[in-house]
Amino acid sequence: MDLIILIPAVACWVALARGTVRSAFVNVYIPVVLLLPEYFTLRFPHLPPLSFADAAILPLFLALCIKEVRRWRFSWMDLLVVLFAFSVAVSEGLSTALADGTWKRLFLADGSHVEANLPNGGLMLFAELTTVVVPYILGKLLIEQGSGDEEPARILLVRRMVVLLAVVAGISVIDFVSGKSSWQTVFIKLFGGVPSIWPQQMRWGFGRIAGPYGHAILAGTIFMLGLIYCMWLRSYVPEWGARRVIAGLPLTFRGLVMWALVGGLLMAQSRGPWVGAGLAVVLVFLMQRYSMWKAATFFGLVAAVFFVAAYYYGKQYTDVQSSDAVNDEQRNAIYRRELLDSYKPIIKERKAFGWGITTYPAMNGQSSIDNEYLMLAVTQGFVGLGLFVAIGAGSIFRLLHLLTRPMAMEDRALIVAHLAALIGVMTTITTVFLGEQAILLFFLIVGWGQGMNPQRAEETAPGGLLPQFRFQRVLT
Repeated sequence: MDLIILIPAVACWVALARGTVRSAFVNVYIPVVLLLPEYFTLRFPHLPPLSFADAAILPLFLALCIKEVRRWRFSWMDLLVVLFAFSVAVSEGLSTALADGTWKRLFLADGSHVEANLPNGGLMLFAELTTVVVPYILGKLLIEQGSGDEEPARILLVRRMVVLLAVVAGISVIDFVSGKSSWQTVFIKLFGGVPSIWPQQMRWGFGRIAGPYGHAILAGTIFMLGLIYCMWLRSYVPEWGARRVIAGLPLTFRGLVMWALVGGLLMAQSRGPWVGAGLAVVLVFLMQRYSMWKAATFFGLVAAVFFVAAYYYGKQYTDVQSSDAVNDEQRNAIYRRELLDSYKPIIKERKAFGWGITTYPAMNGQSSIDNEYLMLAVTQGFVGLGLFVAIGAGSIFRLLHLLTRPMAMEDRALIVAHLAALIGVMTTITTVFLGEQAILLFFLIVGWGQGMNPQRAEETAPGGLLPQFRFQRVLT
């Protein structure tokens, strides 16, 4: 039954034969990413494993190279993304050789005697190409830009995204109440009873929903992204979803989708995405009411105060032994604090390229590194960590620079949504690794931000402010 993973590839080929690359992207790839798990794979002999999303993206990328590559315009962000992907392969493939200096022998006749992990490095490079580089390219080329007179696909993409996430949230109500993952139940049967690496978690007497995204924190992160873009869609496409779901009841389709996304975020019961969503909403609120520089300054102050307060509260909260914790929440917080102490020594040993993803030693039995920045420092060293931070920070600064231009309010609000999404994700990943579908969506948004090139226009509001919307306009 593993061959069902090839169904998205067939669907993508059919969509490409009958329509454009953009339509295949929106109608096949996005549903595959949001509805099908990444943790089941198909492996042919001598080839890298394929997930559902990999199967869909490969024909899409081939068609993109043939039809759309002529529109590519190089930017320094392209180089950072490619270097980040290759740093994973280098760290994995040459983890031992880089540490002991024997990598130099690769260029000599006896290079075969170098102790290396080149096969795994090749597999990691393929994985990074399909989860980092190609999603970035899709985001840069297919959403804002179009062939000929095509309109941007932003509205179609966001509509598809938020509706699919609302469906995931609706199905996951069963998981929240029962404490069992309906997603894993179905897919485990389809894959012949293969055991899941993602056990169902409970909190406060309810199941922490994970949907097809592996972990509840990753699910919360993805619902947070959906909520941010849904707010933009509701504000600038007022006709979308305005019809009532049931005649006579004051519940519209757009309201149902919004509440489903809020419900999905809450049912994940993950504080990291809640904090990220809170900061994202604060940023949008400030951008609606102040000029860009004032809003950025106020947000910086709010974020600084929050993180300082969170640091001192967290230090006091976790300043006990794990055995003395009063609940699972405190034990989890202590575990994350202990991670820093456990892995600091080995980070110092291999500062440049780290230990590799499959070869790093689990310190003090803490094999799960629930912090993406720490994970990067351990597995890819400061090279990989620096590249990732540069990608995130560079994307944020570029979007802020774009906001200094006069442009249509729809464009300005979408750029703010990108900013909120990136800040929300980069905050959340202090509590979880960036994996499964979350990394695909993160680099898709990074590429989308690079593809933004709004036409200059006369400002329609003084000082470049976004129009203000009351909270009930968002939720009703």
